[in-house]
Amino acid sequence: MLENISIRSIQAQETRTLRAIILRPGQTSEQQIYPNDEAPGSFHAGAYRDGELIGIASVFHESPPGEDDEGAWRLRGMAVQAEARRLGIGRLLLERCLEYIQAQGGERLWCNGRVTALAFYHHLGFKESGEIFDVPESGPHYQMERPIRL
Repeated sequence: MLENISIRSIQAQETRTLRAIILRPGQTSEQQIYPNDEAPGSFHAGAYRDGELIGIASVFHESPPGEDDEGAWRLRGMAVQAEARRLGIGRLLLERCLEYIQAQGGERLWCNGRVTALAFYHHLGFKESGEIFDVPESGPHYQMERPIRL
């Protein structure tokens, strides 16, 4: 199923349509812009099938809240179209992001993961690093983290 999938670097603005459709339906296009989208070193990956963008993930050189960790990176805005889920596309996107972070000297990756996606994150080496919390209009989340190299 993955033979016609390609993962490549994309521009921040290319992520926004899927962010709006999958992650934050009903938000304005301005609300789909994340604070670090255009920051130096930020990286955006896109998964394509037959020329169509079907998945996205972004990583930013950013410490978790309340921390000052130069080796920390944040995964944000990861999404795969519903009909393409459970095929390994999310794993491929994450692997590409990890390769990028490792090349930048990063040591750990963290994210705010939806409770509904815990099994996905656990399978890829993430562990909860705090208590459950609610993100308005998005639902319950955990802060998750993993080392860049397992």
